[in-house]
Amino acid sequence: MKRFASIAIEILFYAAIAGGVLWGLPEFLSWKLGTPYPIAGVTSSSMWPALKRGDLILIKGVERSDIQKNDIVVWKHGGGFTIHRVVELNQKTLVTKGDGNFDADEPVRYEDVVGKALTVRGRLFRIPYAGFVTITAQSFAYK
Repeated sequence: MKRFASIAIEILFYAAIAGGVLWGLPEFLSWKLGTPYPIAGVTSSSMWPALKRGDLILIKGVERSDIQKNDIVVWKHGGGFTIHRVVELNQKTLVTKGDGNFDADEPVRYEDVVGKALTVRGRLFRIPYAGFVTITAQSFAYK
């Protein structure tokens, strides 16, 4: 019986750590990166070859003045989020386009931009395949 109790306590301990990480990591990243949406899974191939379906990216909150042409930005719309490259900056809107798409998107209001993809030493930070975890979790959450 002592062995069972010991195993149960160990399982609870590791479950508490996992729960803390799953809850705490997004909260920490949200605070550190300055956006309520610090993590995104790439759901399509529209940004290929820079981003592939299933990549996980970190999103850094930005001010309007921080957005430059060629930045990869994340913007919010009625159906979710889009991760595309900035191809044109206008006074009230910006225009984005997926690297793998032929056509540009409709103009996006600056206030709809959540942030831009995090870069480290000038290179896009992405974790291959890790985005499938968030994509799968979202598919269960919205059913």
